[in-house]
Amino acid sequence: MNSPIVYFLRSVFFMLFVVSLALPIGQLRANSLQKVGDVLQFVVPAYAFGLAMREETNEGVKQFGCSLASSQATVHVLKKVTNQKRPCFREGDKRNSFPSGHTSSAFLGATFIHRRYGFNQAIIPYGAAILTGVSRVQAKKRHVRDVVAGP
Repeated sequence: MNSPIVYFLRSVFFMLFVVSLALPIGQLRANSLQKVGDVLQFVVPAYAFGLAMREETNEGVKQFGCSLASSQATVHVLKKVTNQKRPCFREGDKRNSFPSGHTSSAFLGATFIHRRYGFNQAIIPYGAAILTGVSRVQAKKRHVRDVVAGP
């Protein structure tokens, strides 16, 4: 049986997904869409962690922790190794465009849910993860290749 918190979180994801479909991306200010992506990079994995926390055993929490640690380590190593410029690069900026950490975090949560709880549970988190990637490109913070490599 699902708790009221799970229903609430699903409702939030559903509303974000519907809003993302209802508003044409080109009509959103890049700054507003960027803020949505900034939030979703944390919300999607937090939701996945919340689902793991509600289990009777700690197995899901351990798996989530290992997934998060390995994902973040991989992203940061790739950023250092590839040394890619962002679309908005200015002299003196860090060269850390590839891969997108925001997208990686969001897809980590969605994929964790998919693998552990099934695709039906992950549809809305996948939509939120896609929106996160779109927000990074739209705000000119990442190239499309950076976002595609994030997951």
